[in-house]
Amino acid sequence: MQLALSKRGKSLLLVLALLGVFQAKAWAQADTYPNKPIKLIITWPVGGFADTLGRTVANQLGAILGQQVVVENRGGANGMIGADAVAKAAPDGYTLMFQSVTSHAINPTMYGKTPYSTEKDIMPLAVVASVPMLLVANPNLPAKNIAELIALAKKEPDALSYATFGNGSASHLAGALFTSQAGIKIMHIPYKGGGPAITDTLGGQVPMSFSAFGLALPHVKSGKLIALGTTGPARAKLLPDVPTIEEAGNLKGYEMSIVYAVWAPTGVPAPILNKLGKALEQVVASSAFKEKVASDGGEVMTIATPAESNIYFQKEMQRLSKIVKDGNIKAD
Repeated sequence: MQLALSKRGKSLLLVLALLGVFQAKAWAQADTYPNKPIKLIITWPVGGFADTLGRTVANQLGAILGQQVVVENRGGANGMIGADAVAKAAPDGYTLMFQSVTSHAINPTMYGKTPYSTEKDIMPLAVVASVPMLLVANPNLPAKNIAELIALAKKEPDALSYATFGNGSASHLAGALFTSQAGIKIMHIPYKGGGPAITDTLGGQVPMSFSAFGLALPHVKSGKLIALGTTGPARAKLLPDVPTIEEAGNLKGYEMSIVYAVWAPTGVPAPILNKLGKALEQVVASSAFKEKVASDGGEVMTIATPAESNIYFQKEMQRLSKIVKDGNIKAD
């Protein structure tokens, strides 16, 4: 004699059946993914290191997945224009983002409001590289190292200034953290890009600059600029004789590198995330990617799962947001 299922039991069986259908569909999607070009939105204009590194990721990822990865540059608003497009894209694995953890993490604090939820609408897939900056000075600056710079700034408060490649940029945060930890005052002068900032530092219009490593390196090697220190956690392999700001200034815990990650809209099916994660591991391990990161004084990072990447991102959001708040950094 058959026992009649309760209404609740029938509902449970229906839910389980639907879950099975959804899981089967997701795995089927993963088997055929990707079957069309993938779009990688780079949240900076064409030409800078972030753009060329993102294009290296696109080229390597496309070769591994066997499908073209098309780059689309959407610069502006410290990465928010590109991030908004990704947040609103279908979560199917065909729209990805190349963005710095630094910019993405500080935008909610700096702008007060973003057109998307930084934490809910976009998820990090892999943290792939960390690139330090250089604090460089015009040779006319009396201070020739970090200790002398701190002493000079304490002796002559507000007499010095430093250039950055934009208000709220990683270089601005590097300067804000440095002055805060050293207990000094140095005027911040934001430029619209690293190129104009380094040009005025070379010309002596501003005495020093927190610069992108690769941008400043040729001028340091030619003797036109003095490298006072790197912003990374360890000395850069390309300039092993230049100390970190942490060690040179005895500033425990000082670090402000530009960390790059690959992101996706929240909701991409787990099997596709898994395929992308494995592909990104191969990207990071490729010689082309390693050489590109090394050319800018950086280090490859291998946080290659969404869970680990998100843990890293959450920690950075807390750390960087505090720097923004303490420095009273506001959007232009």
